[in-house]
Amino acid sequence: MQKLSSFFKAIHPKYWIYDFVRFTWTPALYLLQRPKILFCNKEGKMPRIKGRAIIVSNHTWWMDPITVILTFWRRRLYSLAAVEVLGPSRFARFVRNSILFVDVDRTKLDIRSFNRCVQLLRDDRCLLIFPEGRFVFDDEVQPFKGGTALMAMQTGAPIYPVYIHGLYRLFHPIYMAVGDPIDVASLIDGAPDSAKVQAINDLMRERVNDLRLKLEASIPEKELSDLRKFKAEKRAALAAKAEERARAWREAQEKGKV
Repeated sequence: MQKLSSFFKAIHPKYWIYDFVRFTWTPALYLLQRPKILFCNKEGKMPRIKGRAIIVSNHTWWMDPITVILTFWRRRLYSLAAVEVLGPSRFARFVRNSILFVDVDRTKLDIRSFNRCVQLLRDDRCLLIFPEGRFVFDDEVQPFKGGTALMAMQTGAPIYPVYIHGLYRLFHPIYMAVGDPIDVASLIDGAPDSAKVQAINDLMRERVNDLRLKLEASIPEKELSDLRKFKAEKRAALAAKAEERARAWREAQEKGKV
């Protein structure tokens, strides 16, 4: 009865769309995707995150935010998303706001988005960030952008590393590893500077990559092989698009159009 009471208290009219999604889609996720979570933390179970926090993860597909949000369903997660997600229409903005997306303009240094995230953390909210900044189809975790580390340093928010492995096929498991939080406040003293930001960035990337290695050691070889094939296909497609753009640019130069 107490758990049922807590469930209804967790629902807030302001977030009714987000809450409807997380409470109705979570059972569907566990039914259709059967997530298998490797807990590489001291508790050996899903962490109970209280207060401000940042969850960082690798990023290979558009379903990643949904998977993390539904896995950490006890908290509302604000997710950073490129402004082009769903398009620029008013309805698209309404949808993004309803599911707690924070728009980021990747074409410039987006100070407004950064300040919004810092304020959310100071209000004891929880952020989900993919610090690689894009889909990554390489086998290694790519260098992280500095904004996440700076947010944590300015607000004292702990950083929870996560690694996701999966192709999002129906009735095929999604694998996830969750690690111990990084207590940025205890690691860095004084005002933030570029060296400290880089140190936190390197530590975050190292933790996420460690989760990758531990997770891959527990996954069947067939699943790993399928993901490597998927990534190779995506890399080839991206390379082909880049070559096509370069060819079009050369032709335009030859014709004197640029």
